[in-house]
Amino acid sequence: MDEILRKIVEGTPGAKGAILMGFDGIAVEQWLQPDSDTDIESMAMEFSFRFLELRDAANSLEMGTISDITLKAEYGTVLVRVLSQEYFVTVLLENAAHMGKGRWMLRSQAKALSADLYPG
Repeated sequence: MDEILRKIVEGTPGAKGAILMGFDGIAVEQWLQPDSDTDIESMAMEFSFRFLELRDAANSLEMGTISDITLKAEYGTVLVRVLSQEYFVTVLLENAAHMGKGRWMLRSQAKALSADLYPG
């Protein structure tokens, strides 16, 4: 998993790090740029509970299953790809300039991450 997260970060210009986390707020694996001082685990843990609320809202509105979440803020952009009912992967960008590339990297690596989570 570490290698897949590294590939996502290195393949996305401006990415600070990536983390694979459960919706319960427990981190499975993370990879940060060597010069990054970002506490990506705390950020993802805090957002995981909000993502659950979004998932519940989408279900109650009969919108179907959420696959992606994007959060643009003043000091960074968070891209999320939902892998299952239990797990998601997120990448943190310095800015939104390469959001499309980040979303593509998450989508293209989702199957490999899921295979590591659910072998066999």
